[in-house]
Amino acid sequence: MSKHRTRGRQLAVKGYLATGVSGAALVGVGLLLSWPSDLPAPVTSDVRLASTESSLAPEGSDPNPWLIGQGGALQVNSHNGARSQTLSAAAPAIALRPMIGPGGWLIGDGLDALALDPTCTVGCKGGNGGLLSGNGGDGAFGGAGGSGGFFFGNGGNGGQGVDAYTTTDGTRVAAVSGGVGGNGGFFFGDAGDGGNGGNDYNSSNSSTPGANDAVGASGGAGGRGGYLGGNGGNGGIGGLADSVNGDADGGDGGRGGSASTGTGGTGGAGGSGSSDADSTHTVTGGNGGAGGDGAPGGAGGNGGTVNNAFGNGANGVGGSGGAGGSSSSGAGGAGGKGGFVATDEGDATGGAGGAGGRANGSATGGDGGDGASASSAGDNRFGEDGNGGIAVGGAGGAGGSGGASGGDGGDGGTADTDGGPAASGGDGGGGGAGGFVGGDGGSGGDGGGALGGDTNTPGDGGSGGSGGLGGSDGDSGSDGTSGAD
Repeated sequence: MSKHRTRGRQLAVKGYLATGVSGAALVGVGLLLSWPSDLPAPVTSDVRLASTESSLAPEGSDPNPWLIGQGGALQVNSHNGARSQTLSAAAPAIALRPMIGPGGWLIGDGLDALALDPTCTVGCKGGNGGLLSGNGGDGAFGGAGGSGGFFFGNGGNGGQGVDAYTTTDGTRVAAVSGGVGGNGGFFFGDAGDGGNGGNDYNSSNSSTPGANDAVGASGGAGGRGGYLGGNGGNGGIGGLADSVNGDADGGDGGRGGSASTGTGGTGGAGGSGSSDADSTHTVTGGNGGAGGDGAPGGAGGNGGTVNNAFGNGANGVGGSGGAGGSSSSGAGGAGGKGGFVATDEGDATGGAGGAGGRANGSATGGDGGDGASASSAGDNRFGEDGNGGIAVGGAGGAGGSGGASGGDGGDGGTADTDGGPAASGGDGGGGGAGGFVGGDGGSGGDGGGALGGDTNTPGDGGSGGSGGLGGSDGDSGSDGTSGAD
C-alpha cells in the first residue's frame, strides 16, 4: 500500500512540475518576443543583476513589443547612483508595458497610434494586443493597425491616409496611402480593415509638366483573419482625385484580407476622378481591390467612377472592378463592377467588371462583375446632332469556375454618345465552368447596347461555361442592341 501512495504522490508532483514549467515557458516566450527592434544599437554597461550577475544589454526583436513600450523610460534598480546615471544618459528612454490592462503585454488591448505617440503625423502604427489575448490598436495617418493577441484578438484598423497639400514654399506633397489592417490573433480573431487612401484636390495652374495633375492614394489592404477562426479585413477605398487644369487618377482600392475558415475581406472601391481640363487631358478611376480568399471568398471592390459631365472635354476611363476571392471550402466571391464614366465632349470608356472567384468542393463559383456604361454628352447634351466623343462600354467579368456550378458572367456596359463618331457596347463575360462531375456551367453575360454614334456597335453576349461530366453547359448571353438616342 505504501508503494502505491508513493507513486501517487510522485505523479502528482510531476503534474505540478509540468504545469509550472509550462507556465514559466509561456511567460518566457512573452518576454523573449517582447524586446523591441527599432531601438539604437545596444548600450554596453557594467551594471549587473544581483541574483545572476548577467549583463544588462537589450536585444532587438519585435518593433511592436509585448513587454517594452515606446517613448518611456527603462527602470533599472541599482545601489550605485553613478552607474545608474551613466546608463540613463547613454541608453534611450523605454517604457515598460503593464502585464494586464490597456497596453498590457500579456492580456490587454493594444493602444491606438496617437495614444502611443501623440506627436506622430504620418505612418503611425497601432499597438499589438497582449500575448494571450487583446485587440490591436488602430493606426493613424496611413499607419498600420496593430495585430490581435497571439491566441485571441481582433486586428486594429489601418489609419486613414493623408490628403495631398501644397506647402508654403509651393512644393506639392503627394497624398498618403491608407494603412493596412492589423491581423487577427494567430488562432482566433477578425482582422482589421485597411484605411482609405488620401485625396488629392489640385487647383494649380502651372506651366511645369505634371504640376497640375491630381493623384489619389491607394487604400490599405485588409488584415488576415485568425487561422482557426476569424474573417479577413476589408480593403480601404482609394483616394479621390480632382484637378482643375490637369490629369486626375483615382487611387486603387485595397485588397481584402484572407481568412482560413471565415469570410474573405471585401476589396476596397477604387477612387473616383474628375477634371475641368480640356481634351488633351484624361481622368482615370482607380481599380477596385481584389476580394480576399476565404470560406467564402470576399467580393471584389467596384471600380472608380469618372464624372467630367460638366467639364471642358477631358477624356475619362473608368476603373476596373476587382476580382472576387477564391475559396477551397465555400463559394467564390463576386467580381466588382466597373466604374461608370460621363464626359462632356471627351471620349468615355467604362470600366470592366472583375472576374468571379474560383470555388472547389460542392460550392458555386463567383459571378463576374458587370461592365460599366459610358456616356459622352457633347455641347448639345439634351438635343440632337451634338459633338460627343467616342463612347465604349466596359466588358463584363468572367464567372468563376465552381466545384458545383460555375458563376455567371457579368453584363457588358452600354455606350451612349451625343452625335459622336462611334459608340461600342461592352461584351458580356463568359460563364464559369462547372465541377468535373455533375457541375453545370454558368450563363454568359449579355452584351451592352450602343447608342447615338455615327457608328454603333453593340456588345456580344458572353459564352456559357462548360459543364462537367453529367452536367449542362451554361446558356450564352444575348447580344446588345444598337440605335439612335
